[in-house]
Amino acid sequence: MDIDAALQFTDSAVAYLLRHGVSFLEDDARLSRVLQAGSGGLTAALAQDFAADRLQLAWSKRSAARSRIFRAPRRPAQAAAEATDEALQCADCTEEAAPKYHQRPGLQLVDPCVEYHQLPAGEGIEAARRALAFIVAQTPKPKGHARFSTIEVVTCGGASSDGTHALSASLLEDARPTLEAQLRCPVRFHQLAATGADPVREWSAIFELETRMMLLKANRQSLVVWVGCAAQPELDSFAGFIGMLPFRGIAVALVSGATAAYPDPFRYATPSGVLAHDSHDPVRMGLCPVKALFGPLPDRSFTAPLAPWRPMFLEPSAGAPMTLLPFKIAGLSLPMITYTGQYDDGIAALAAHITAFYGRGGGGGTPTAATPFFPIVSCGETVDRLGYADDLLRALGGGFYFSHRSGETYKRYSEYATPSLLGQVAAAKAAGKVVLMIAVGGGCNGNATGVVAAMTNSDFLEVPTTPLHYNDATTSAKKAFSLVVDDKILSKNLLGTFYLPRLVFCINETLLTSHTASIHSTVGESTKTMNMIGIADSLPGQRDYHNILGAHEFASDTTRIITCVAGFERLLEFLTSRATVDAKAAALEAGRAVAAARAAGAGG
Repeated sequence: MDIDAALQFTDSAVAYLLRHGVSFLEDDARLSRVLQAGSGGLTAALAQDFAADRLQLAWSKRSAARSRIFRAPRRPAQAAAEATDEALQCADCTEEAAPKYHQRPGLQLVDPCVEYHQLPAGEGIEAARRALAFIVAQTPKPKGHARFSTIEVVTCGGASSDGTHALSASLLEDARPTLEAQLRCPVRFHQLAATGADPVREWSAIFELETRMMLLKANRQSLVVWVGCAAQPELDSFAGFIGMLPFRGIAVALVSGATAAYPDPFRYATPSGVLAHDSHDPVRMGLCPVKALFGPLPDRSFTAPLAPWRPMFLEPSAGAPMTLLPFKIAGLSLPMITYTGQYDDGIAALAAHITAFYGRGGGGGTPTAATPFFPIVSCGETVDRLGYADDLLRALGGGFYFSHRSGETYKRYSEYATPSLLGQVAAAKAAGKVVLMIAVGGGCNGNATGVVAAMTNSDFLEVPTTPLHYNDATTSAKKAFSLVVDDKILSKNLLGTFYLPRLVFCINETLLTSHTASIHSTVGESTKTMNMIGIADSLPGQRDYHNILGAHEFASDTTRIITCVAGFERLLEFLTSRATVDAKAAALEAGRAVAAARAAGAGG
């Protein structure tokens, strides 16, 4: 598609924006060519609006090649009529709701709170049935729902009742028909496999249990009831992980048999110490999968004060070849850096910034003692062969290099449950080091590595090498595996969690090895986003988003995308040129040889 054809294609969209509230448009000579084009398209639409006194066209005195379109002054009668129409169309815009649009949102996270409830005493089937009904009644329901859709009872295989509480999984199974009639939903029973404090077995046991529940049609409104064992309270930590992953979080009621101390619903780790969770860290967006605690101890409330947010903030110095993109999520500033200089310099700059961050204590307002850290760089097959991940690890002075198969089919938990990867995490933690997971590559790698970081409570950093990863995956806190059975994707991104990277650092030159499919997909994602929020700063947009806090910050002039058409076409021409294709093929072949040599060395 040439430039003229691309511009003509946007005519109707731009005209629509102009008629529906965009009050200002300024662009370069290419837009002027559209305005001066022949009959039809944008010119005809503007002529109609101009004739109806809705728009007036004025040429900038600075250059006849630049144009501005302003909303024409309205006559008093016309203004009064439009005001009446606005009032009728926005009858639900109350005085309390309207200010939300104009407010500048602050931190939107709240400290997680969990209630501990003492279970009623008793023995036998009736006592167990009453105990489960009590648990279901006291556990907070999913947002927008008055009851749970299914009850998933999970045990760890030990004796769940030894006089410390009335709940017994075996008795509940006997009472299943009565329970389902009383609770008006299916009640199912599961047992977590024994793990022997082995991190690989812990990882597999959690995800295998999750997979079974998903295949049985557990959903966002399900309740997981973890029935703990008084003799093994350390296993109660599995309850949090089981609730953290499906749909990025479902409700968990933790029934603990512990009598010496209350279980901690916010900080916990599996017996190996490798899998860990900390709800105090804002990186988890203030979410806590354990919604209620139950056991033999007296009632009590627990709150997890959120710690300060510790991003790897980077303020580019004057003249530095990098740009800091303004981005916030839930009020947290997420540093996103676009490095526009040479590739080697970008790798060196990123490695230096990471080292400096931990050298001053891993964040905080004042320098403190250095924090030892252990980098684990993760990448897929293509990035492995291109050498981007290896270059970064070398610049950091060493760590652990983890490569895996690429593609959506391999975005699954079994691809990452390797003894080498989890063993390196265990060794680093045992040495008192902070584990830093760095995802170098596309969106699949970023998503999956983010889950590993969340499961191991590691710091997380993303280095996108595709525009789709940079535009879409990094700007979402959602990290997930897909549900894959027998190499078939049954559901995308079903098992995951919310986990923020502390820095996103994109070196522009790495985008030049992207596949054209990623480029087209990026345009699609961008268009979808702009279609949703592109007119938020217009009068219709203000009406549409009146109840959205800080919606005025959505403001963007989507017509400016016209200026990017030429660059988009040039990028595609470069990626598909014979010289580029041949150069990339040669680089991948060399990388394949390096990967084979690395594997042979590791095996020897």
